[in-house]
Amino acid sequence: MSQSDRSTEAFSPSSSGATAKQALCSVVYRSRAVTDLSDFDLYELVQAAQERNERDQITGLMLYDEGRFYQWIEGPPHSVAGLMQAITRDPRHTDIEILSDKTTDSRQFGDWKMRLATRGVRSIHSGNNVVVPSQDAMENLRLNPLSAPGLLAGLSASEPETPHNGPLAGPAGAILKDILVSAVVPELLVRHAQVERQSPFPIDTRARALADLLVGPNINAALELLQTLQDSEGAIRHLYETLLEPTARRLGDLWGEDLCAELDVTLGLAQLQRAVRVLNEEVLQPTIPKGLFLPAVLIVPEPGEAHMFNAVMDSDVLTAAGWDPITEFPSSDEALQDLIADNWFDALDLSVSASVRRDSWMPKVRQTIALARHASRNPALVVVVGGRIFAEEAGAGAAVGADAQSRTTRQTARAIRDGIGRKKG
Repeated sequence: MSQSDRSTEAFSPSSSGATAKQALCSVVYRSRAVTDLSDFDLYELVQAAQERNERDQITGLMLYDEGRFYQWIEGPPHSVAGLMQAITRDPRHTDIEILSDKTTDSRQFGDWKMRLATRGVRSIHSGNNVVVPSQDAMENLRLNPLSAPGLLAGLSASEPETPHNGPLAGPAGAILKDILVSAVVPELLVRHAQVERQSPFPIDTRARALADLLVGPNINAALELLQTLQDSEGAIRHLYETLLEPTARRLGDLWGEDLCAELDVTLGLAQLQRAVRVLNEEVLQPTIPKGLFLPAVLIVPEPGEAHMFNAVMDSDVLTAAGWDPITEFPSSDEALQDLIADNWFDALDLSVSASVRRDSWMPKVRQTIALARHASRNPALVVVVGGRIFAEEAGAGAAVGADAQSRTTRQTARAIRDGIGRKKG
């Protein structure tokens, strides 16, 4: 019986001839995907494999081409056996055939926890994830599938391509442009027209991908990516609620899971703020009819808050609607009181981090609001609060003494108007 005819059901360390003296074994198999996989499907598959393989001391390479998988896995016999059993139960592929099953004294793929080989696809984590076989090698594999072990072994000497500069150049561009432009934008535009949800927006795979890019080595690629998502007027405001805000929350999750540093979160938010400023700055502002009442609004982050993302987005959205908000960044409650006392404001838009919940800050926010009301020239000052904790907890705004809370940036103008209406009524 040839190797390609062997069933994985019989796979075990002993089936490869492993003995106690031999520390490693390797298996190469091929299979057929049940459905075609997108670039992002492959990205998620590799990410999950890397996390699992690091734990189990497995290394290797996975090649995907036109619905076919070819994978080399190597490591301790018990780890390889366990992984092969899991592979046979994976519903994403079928027709699994073992092409090579042997013991070995050394690893073919060094410290590659799992890399992807396929025609031209690029991963978000470019430098550590992807090798690209030659066209001739891929054609030879198609004609002779049993040559896969030799082809994969040959790719172990390949170095991933180095990203290069330019709009959507290199790995980040190829995969994320495909995901976000061809698949996500139509979905985002549909979501934008729907009735507002009553629960916090989930952090979907697109936001996870953009957050990974923001804390990765090629941070400028995020802005280059977002440039492709500008709408017909040149702005990206249609992405605030459905992509940028969930991405900000995902950055906080990465920090909470010790997958990045707090500085990475701050830099990632700064990159999103840059996108808001740069990608919206050339959009013509609307002409406001004479006599229309537009509230005087002061937009500030909570004094001491390092994350300005909410304030920047609120300022942009209100300005785009024809309002003339004032955005300041007071360093203390006293500085905020001076602003409130020296100028008339109909509303105060106060925000905390869009990434981190800031639960422990709630008493501080409550004190800030109380002091601002006391100092305000306007006894009917409306206070609206925003930030991650206010997006996720319905009663958080009332708990800090605010008149309203904005779960998303696009709710801010209405929250202010409604608050003013209630106080006038």
